[in-house]
Amino acid sequence: MTAQAQFQARQQAVDDLQFELGQRQAERKPKLQDALDAARHRLTQLQNRQADRQSRLNQLAERRSTLHGEQQAQTAARTQAEAEAATIAAELATAQNALATEENQAAALQQEISRLEATAAELRDQLKQAEGVRQAADRTVDQLQTRHDLLTRLRNEGAGYASGVRAVLQAGERARTAQAGDALTGILGTVATLVQVPPQLDQAIETALGGAFQNVVTESWDDAREAIELLKRTGQGRATFLPLDRLSVLPAIDAPNAPGILGNAADLVTYDSKVADVALSLLGRTWVAEDLPAARRALDRLGNGPRPTVVTLGGEIVRPGGAVTGGRDSNRRDDSVLAREREYRELPQQIEQARQKSTRAAAACHELTVQIEKGSLLMEQSRQMLAELARQERQRREQAAETQRRLDRAQQAARWQQERLQQSTAELARMDEQEQEYNQALAQIQTERAAAETELAAAEASVEAAGASELLQQLADLRAAAAEAQGHLRSQQALRENQQRTLQSTTDQIRNKEQRIVELTGEAETLQVRIAQLDAQEAELSQQIAVYQEKIDPAQAQLDQLETAQSDEESRERELQQALRANETAWNNAQLQLQRTEDTLTQLRYDIEHDFGLVELEQGADMAYQPPLPLESTVEHLPVVESVPDGLEEEVKEMRARLSRVSNVNPDAPREYAEAAERFEFLSSESKDLQAAAADLRTVIKELDELMEVELRKMFQAVAVQFEHFFGLLFNGGTAKLVLTTPEDINNTGVEIIARPPGKRPQSLALLSGGERALSACALIFAILQVSPTPFCVLDEVDAALDEANVDRFRQTVETLTGATQFIIVTHNRRTLEGANTIYGVTMGDDGISKTISLRLEGDKIVQNAGDESPDDVKVVEELIQM
Repeated sequence: MTAQAQFQARQQAVDDLQFELGQRQAERKPKLQDALDAARHRLTQLQNRQADRQSRLNQLAERRSTLHGEQQAQTAARTQAEAEAATIAAELATAQNALATEENQAAALQQEISRLEATAAELRDQLKQAEGVRQAADRTVDQLQTRHDLLTRLRNEGAGYASGVRAVLQAGERARTAQAGDALTGILGTVATLVQVPPQLDQAIETALGGAFQNVVTESWDDAREAIELLKRTGQGRATFLPLDRLSVLPAIDAPNAPGILGNAADLVTYDSKVADVALSLLGRTWVAEDLPAARRALDRLGNGPRPTVVTLGGEIVRPGGAVTGGRDSNRRDDSVLAREREYRELPQQIEQARQKSTRAAAACHELTVQIEKGSLLMEQSRQMLAELARQERQRREQAAETQRRLDRAQQAARWQQERLQQSTAELARMDEQEQEYNQALAQIQTERAAAETELAAAEASVEAAGASELLQQLADLRAAAAEAQGHLRSQQALRENQQRTLQSTTDQIRNKEQRIVELTGEAETLQVRIAQLDAQEAELSQQIAVYQEKIDPAQAQLDQLETAQSDEESRERELQQALRANETAWNNAQLQLQRTEDTLTQLRYDIEHDFGLVELEQGADMAYQPPLPLESTVEHLPVVESVPDGLEEEVKEMRARLSRVSNVNPDAPREYAEAAERFEFLSSESKDLQAAAADLRTVIKELDELMEVELRKMFQAVAVQFEHFFGLLFNGGTAKLVLTTPEDINNTGVEIIARPPGKRPQSLALLSGGERALSACALIFAILQVSPTPFCVLDEVDAALDEANVDRFRQTVETLTGATQFIIVTHNRRTLEGANTIYGVTMGDDGISKTISLRLEGDKIVQNAGDESPDDVKVVEELIQM
């Protein structure tokens, strides 16, 4: 505005002077004045043009100087931005390589975890199979041991032998074991115990021996005589003796090599050489044939001479005189004395084999358990490493994203500086062209001005005579000043245009920055939405975890119960395995803790060396105590610093700047740490509460087990007493008792019944007849009802195998228990029906349709018809009762 006012003022002075000159020249000659005016006007125009061009050249020089300065600053800024972008790109590449490495490690760990899980599942299946094999082997051992104990008891009791034979065997056993009572020496055993018979020949050899299988073999005649005297003195029965020193053995009859003839019976069995005479005397003249036709063919081909006894595998016997005995007894027991003796001899080896199998299975179970535990430990370690890698991967991704954003900003800054530099360079090129044009125009103007000045001088010389020279001189000066003011005005206008262009460029840059801010704001909003989604997903996963935890708790409780049951069944093995697992776990934890401690110590040493070098700090009153490292011979002693050295602050600033460029500080770290610590404390308290609850549950389970054991023993003792009582009532005598198979483990024991009916020896329930087993079972049921009565008891045809006397005792016993228990008995026995109060039956009428009837009885008379039965139905029942 100042240049414009100056120009207008000078232009006004020129106009005023021009008006005055015009008035004066009005009086002069128009022709000279017009020429002078034209010359002056042309000179003024040339001066104005020259001033304008010179002003423009000055402006171009000033703008060039400014642009050169801007170019230097832009070049430096671009170089710095490119260097920073290269550094950030290297950091990003390093972070991406580290992220890729961690992803590969995570994938490898995931594959390893999957492999370990598959291996663990396979091992658990193998363990389950091995447990099944072990349990089957244990059951086999128990069954074989039970069978061996039973056979041992039967053998000791002389089952299957006559009373005299049993008495002799028991006396011989007392002599061998130095027990009190009558004792006999020289008793070797019965023929059945001294001769080993192959399984396929049991029936044939038993038929050949007949009653001789229970003959007693003695070492001498005197031993046999003493045994006979003992039997006479005690009256315990009779027995046949085979004294080895008095046996007369007839020559054996060799069996022919004929089809169907297996050989001589004495050659087909095994025995000790000491009792060879016994075997030869009993079996030496006996052949064994496959069947009767084979025996007949062999005997038909036999010539004159002694004739043998021939027995078949089916139990037929052909005696020397020609008598043939055969057939089948349906009541014959399959377990003969010979078979029992063979089984008794074979059982110890079978038991040992079964125990070895059980031991191998137990060892396999233990090995599989150890492998499963090792796999679980490796799996847990792999899961922890995978979680740590996932955490590191998240950090790496966040760092990579931040580095990428920094790289984008640096690259954008470099591009912007490059664009500005290109704009400055283009502007300088344009300015060079303009300067060249202005210089050419200025040279031409100077030429024209020289000509105009010459012309003006001539015109002035012509006009000076007219007396207007002074005014013309003033007019020229004013016009020159006006031209100068106009040039200055144009210079200022050009400068304003440049400033406007700069302002427009700056405005464009601001607009671009604002657009980038809007884009970043949108990206931030997108990230906020993503964070909200992740938070919602985290909440949902937390709920799912809680639901799964609720499902896990009952399963865990059930698992604890199953583990407790397994511990009860295999207490000793369980304790040893738990101790072994605890030691292995402690050792593994100690190894892991040792490794972690060593890693921490190595890292601390590296940090100390990295931060301070091999130095030893001096201790002072104002310094915390630092335990010295064992590096006295290699460290450097640093003195206490009293003042900060020169230049240290600049180094600290530089290091801080470098540190800020290396990584970003997470401002939310304290809040995240507080949340994680709070979550950790909450989960720790919950874990402690769960552990305490689990301990309380185990205590309660242990107390319940102890209480159950006490109550079960008490109940068993009471039932055993009542069982003996009811056994005597039902059998009208005799004794019986209940025996626990494993008294030391009351919770898992079995119960065995040892019964001795009147006139019989004690034996197990399996050796009793059908009626005796039924009465024994009824005695056990009644004993349980007597100890712990129930409102109802249903008995289904328990009297089917009983005779009338036993049915009467059964009915009387039931009547004694009807005060506390109501019995519902399904029966077809008339005597049982006579003791009923109400009868429910099914009958068929003349129309062929079945229907039910119910009658209430008092004795043998009907006192109330419980339904709508017809008189014919009542008559049917009365006839049934009176049968």
